[in-house]
Amino acid sequence: MASRLVTFLGKGEYSRTTYVLDDKTQETCYVALALTKFLACNEVLVLSTNDAWEKHSHPFTEAFASSGLPRPVRVEIAAGSTNEQLWGQFQQLYEALRCEGPVALDITHGFRVQPFFAAAVVQFFQSVHRDANHLNVYYGAFDGRDSALNHTPIWDLTAFVELLRWSRAVLLFLRTGRAEDIGEPTERLGRELQKRWALGGKQGSQPSLAALGKAIQEFGDDFATIRTAALISDPRSSSQRLLDALERAATDVTKYLPPLATVLTQVADLVRPLALSPRLSDRRGQEALQTLANTYLSMGRYAEAAATLREGWITRYACTLADRPGTDHYSDAHREAAEKCWFEADEDLAKTLGELRNDIEHAGFRRHPKPPQTIKNQLKQMIDRWCNLNQAAPAPVVMPTQDSPIGSGHEPPETVFYSIAVDHPITPDEPLPPLPPIPRGALVVIEGRAPIWRYGLAFHRLHGSPAAAVAVYDPRLGAVVVATHSPQFADGQILDLHPPQGDQRP
Repeated sequence: MASRLVTFLGKGEYSRTTYVLDDKTQETCYVALALTKFLACNEVLVLSTNDAWEKHSHPFTEAFASSGLPRPVRVEIAAGSTNEQLWGQFQQLYEALRCEGPVALDITHGFRVQPFFAAAVVQFFQSVHRDANHLNVYYGAFDGRDSALNHTPIWDLTAFVELLRWSRAVLLFLRTGRAEDIGEPTERLGRELQKRWALGGKQGSQPSLAALGKAIQEFGDDFATIRTAALISDPRSSSQRLLDALERAATDVTKYLPPLATVLTQVADLVRPLALSPRLSDRRGQEALQTLANTYLSMGRYAEAAATLREGWITRYACTLADRPGTDHYSDAHREAAEKCWFEADEDLAKTLGELRNDIEHAGFRRHPKPPQTIKNQLKQMIDRWCNLNQAAPAPVVMPTQDSPIGSGHEPPETVFYSIAVDHPITPDEPLPPLPPIPRGALVVIEGRAPIWRYGLAFHRLHGSPAAAVAVYDPRLGAVVVATHSPQFADGQILDLHPPQGDQRP
């Protein structure tokens, strides 16, 4: 239903026909009358030139009166023969659409370009009024009438209006990362798709865009607040959820509103490089972080780009306890160790990037703040330099020193080396050396040159010990954790530890 109908009255001839909208019919010369009745409008505004009003005002208004409908209110417009007059028409239609309740716009009739620029007015109106009331657009397709029955269909073009509104919101999201305006247009568009599905005989599953709208908003929230783990590394990251929602919506969109497919493809292209990267320190995780930094940079979000650049670069040096933020296994001490190694690897770069980030965060409150173009150029250069590291050897994985805490509020566990080395060929009946004293919660590192089955026997013996974790010493890497019962360690974690007596190769 609509509170107001906005329509045009042209100079052409009006022929009597039966207008049809859904299951409603009305015989009349005027589509505006049929729409007023179908939509139960309580107000009708008619935009017309003097010539059109002089020719049709009497039969037009009499038809409304005899049908017991509200008396049309004329809005006088110029002929539109000059640019000034056309802009005047634009403003008058814009004012006519401003209403406290729902509005229906009838673009069936008009003079010259009036119906054409009505679409421009609608777009402008919806752009400057974020809380714009629901607007439906209709067209009486007299040329498409059934000549045998003299039935003329009224086309509901609202889906196309909502398509444009939704596209504007999504394109704003693609250009700025803002998703606040996605929800309402998505709901409206979803209702229009459901309507088309119902009118089309309810074939296939009922379309729904609600999940897509929610997924975009959740991704947008994480993107705006730089929740890196939620965006990228969570098992069900907002990037992955959005990709899944896009895939589910693709069939409905292609079927009912094909132009949307192009926009959705752009959204998928933005999100796909960020999904499915559980480890932020490995190559795939680093590429995801680099994509995120470049995306922030391209959108002009320089503070976010600087923060992602710095934290992402440090993450190259992070172990499994420092490259998955937001989890119970995340260790501040391990993160600090990675940052220290990054600083030692390239102190000048670390200082430059820290200074750049601080300059942005302090909002220019300095004696000599950097010019905007310098900030942009430095960010671009350093992100490119970071990306080039993908071709270099992986950064060393760094652990806290033994005199630093493993995690907030925890003392470092004691490390116990267990040597099972042999200096001659042996058989499995050769006994293992006795276990050394193992304090509860200690890290036991097995080391020494020995057959692989001897290491298996050692693992089995240590299974019932009070050790918190077991590692194997590799002289090329350090101690590699192979089993753990403690959140302070992770399988595959490399620790910078060495046996107290020489280099004993396994």
